[in-house]
Amino acid sequence: MERLASVLGWCLLCWHVAAKAPAKMSDVCLQSCQSSIVRLRFKDSDESPTAAQLCLSRLAIKSMFLCLTVYCDRHEREAEWTALNDICIDAGGTGIPPWSIISNYTAGDIERLRHIQLHEKFPPEQVLDDVVVPSAELHRAWTDTLDAYRYVSRHHFLYGIAMIVFWVAVVALGAANRLMLAFSRFLHRHRLYKGTYRSETSMWLKRKIMIPATFGYRSAAEVWCGTIPLRIQTLTLVAFASINILFSIYGYRITPVNLYFPGKTKQILRYVSDRTGIISFANFPIIWLFGMRNNFAIWLTGWDFVTYNKFHRWIARIATLQAVVHSVGFTVLSFQEGGWSYFAWWWTRKFWVVGEVATVVMCALVACSVYWLRRRNYELFLILHIVMSIVILVTMSGHVSVFNGEYDSLIWVPVFVWVFDRAFRILRIFSLNPTLKPTVAAALYSSSANMVRLGIPCRFGAYKAKPGTYYYLSIIDDKRLWESHPFTVASVVDGNASSTKTLGEQVPLLETDGTSAEGQQETETAKTTTSSQLLTFLIRPYDGFTGRLRDLAASEWPRPASVRVLVDGPYGHSQPLHMFDRVVFVVGGSGVVVPMSYLETLTGNNIQAKSIQLHWAVREPGFAAEVIANDMGDAVADETFHIDLYFSAETVSSIDIDLPAQVSCHYQRPSARQIVMAAAECAGQGSLAVVACGPARLADDARRSVIEAMDRGLCEIEYFEESFRW
Repeated sequence: MERLASVLGWCLLCWHVAAKAPAKMSDVCLQSCQSSIVRLRFKDSDESPTAAQLCLSRLAIKSMFLCLTVYCDRHEREAEWTALNDICIDAGGTGIPPWSIISNYTAGDIERLRHIQLHEKFPPEQVLDDVVVPSAELHRAWTDTLDAYRYVSRHHFLYGIAMIVFWVAVVALGAANRLMLAFSRFLHRHRLYKGTYRSETSMWLKRKIMIPATFGYRSAAEVWCGTIPLRIQTLTLVAFASINILFSIYGYRITPVNLYFPGKTKQILRYVSDRTGIISFANFPIIWLFGMRNNFAIWLTGWDFVTYNKFHRWIARIATLQAVVHSVGFTVLSFQEGGWSYFAWWWTRKFWVVGEVATVVMCALVACSVYWLRRRNYELFLILHIVMSIVILVTMSGHVSVFNGEYDSLIWVPVFVWVFDRAFRILRIFSLNPTLKPTVAAALYSSSANMVRLGIPCRFGAYKAKPGTYYYLSIIDDKRLWESHPFTVASVVDGNASSTKTLGEQVPLLETDGTSAEGQQETETAKTTTSSQLLTFLIRPYDGFTGRLRDLAASEWPRPASVRVLVDGPYGHSQPLHMFDRVVFVVGGSGVVVPMSYLETLTGNNIQAKSIQLHWAVREPGFAAEVIANDMGDAVADETFHIDLYFSAETVSSIDIDLPAQVSCHYQRPSARQIVMAAAECAGQGSLAVVACGPARLADDARRSVIEAMDRGLCEIEYFEESFRW
């Protein structure tokens, strides 16, 4: 084992020097002579056959110089001497003698010296008492071995970098596309260009690549215990997976004689194991970046968090598969080298143990990230995700520690990404409420609507919430205050106005007699708030977080409950819906908050939209009536705005609500195809925006209908889907 350790140490030193040295044949020649001589033991040295003996033994130095004289370029001898001297100094020596120590050796003398053969064996106790020279066959074998290793190592590095370059290119394309769209809209907005957005190429890309599902029409709906990305996302991931496969099997130089890894099988196993491990590790920064809320790639491209979350999951799966190949390859190699005893010896090495642990935890993390667990018990998934991610980073740090910091950046970049994300979250929370006091929100629960109305004051005057954005809310008063969940802002009103309308207190069910002193005090506090804006969220309670929020809000009924919250946001992007002649919203349930957030920018005297339609599938008539009365009153008065409500047939007998004349009621499921086709035909030569937010099936139907309208060339049409799925 000691001899094995010394040989391994010398190999690591040679590989380190090879990696740092320029790619010149003279370097390979120098290293070939070193490798040929270092395994020999000379009588004028007490050192074992290591690099130290090569620098301290005069016989070893002469043998090295003679080898360089015979096999290496004479014009590079000064550089070779300098390189060898530097190696000896790095190994702890004091330098080497000059070339003159072999000046008395003639060609005949060299020919008569003992020539070390390729397959000649030298036991540790054998000591050489004279100068030797490697045979041409041995030197050539070492030259081929080192050259092949250098070639493969260079490709390891380049292919690892290619993983990052690929995603940099993807983000750059997305950013360029966003700039082009912004420039085009700027020209149309200022009437500098009177043409149409449409072109044959752009329409074909939208119909065939950008909007459709990968196959069939399902993307939002669950398929095969999960969801399938959009076609453009799938093509991107297929391209990424393809280069991972290609780079894992290409770029090797297999030699007939290899003194590091004898035999083609061992060479393939070793090279593939190294390559997959390096590429897997190179994916770590991208995995961490795409999994963060504050991902600068989102800011550059305008793509939503869902898109990058899909990339995050699939990159992690590919990296995990490569880590498994890496670990299995080295396991097979260890058994081929020495069976169970040799395999057991590796388990005494720290870097080996933590590497195996990292691979196992990566597999467990992928298994614990299945769609079912994410949807059913997100908090458990999140805790496991964070803990296992920390374990992976720590164990990988120990695994690559043998490379003296060469791969440490792949550990620190994810750490910096995580720290940046958390720091930016704190900054976002502080920007909404720039004080040390927690934000106090008013939570009101309506049993008839089965809805929690949450009004959150914003104390920062320069803060402007944009429509379509969402916020992560944490309830400090909740027993699980660490939980944070996203909700789209429904409306933003002037905080100087009375908050009673925002809280829905004009609804008869929620009126109070005002006799409670505590209630009067809370009302006065709400009315005299110094906030410049009031963010309103409409939250449908289910189990877990929203259920506990409902209980908190209902505890003070009929008065609004004061709830301390942390608000992290905004996230997401506002869509340029105001630039379209017609806008159609196809939503379901609480998805109505998306059109609500855009109503102020789409209705009014300064808006040129010819028609804004809201098609809303809703179960509770009371929910619909309260939202229309409290949140859409001004918009409903606009003659360009029309609402179609869709109730189930079972609720016909129970509906007893007053609705404005511009609201139509239907007792059936909404047909996305009929809605989109009718709107596209009415748009004619104008532009149409279709926005879907709600049940997965409804969103998939809307997407397919938009593609059909594009195929028929009915009008200039764009599709926007607002969703947030883990």
